Amino acid sequence: MLYLLWGLLNIAVFLFFVITCFRATRLVREQFGLFTSIIFVFGLLSFISNSNDDEVNKEPNSSQIRTWKFTSEDSLSRNATYFIDVELEKTLISKYQLGIKYGKDRQGQINIPISGNSWTTGFVSGTNWKPSYILVDRTSDNTKFEYSVHGTIEWKLLGATIYSQPKKYKGIVSTK
Repeated sequence: MLYLLWGLLNIAVFLFFVITCFRATRLVREQFGLFTSIIFVFGLLSFISNSNDDEVNKEPNSSQIRTWKFTSEDSLSRNATYFIDVELEKTLISKYQLGIKYGKDRQGQINIPISGNSWTTGFVSGTNWKPSYILVDRTSDNTKFEYSVHGTIEWKLLGATIYSQPKKYKGIVSTK
């Protein structure tokens, strides 16, 4: 419920900001002229476009989600890789998820984690999930993995971080 209220607060503050900007632009045009109001609008647009720093959870020079690699795929059997989707946390409007890619060793007996990544789906207005590290280990039972995900949820208002909430998720997931 808190996530929904925070998202609605972000939308309300953004709409108030847009209305205030329109009024300010009209006042600038009346006081200083059309050319000055155009410069003012371009300044506001550059301010808004530079406030997006959601690229932290992306691979460098890519649009792919950041991935933690545990094992090289070259050391595994080439014919079988699998993917597990783990729900870390479910809120009223969004989900925090972990994806684990794994394969079998060359003999086809042991499940070995290859990589892992984490992302958010749903309505995420005003929050930003930044995983700092992901660890996936085999357990003594060959049909399960133990995972640990650490990260931060940034609570933002108009693009400015108001609060950074550390999060830790641990658990055991079964393979397919």
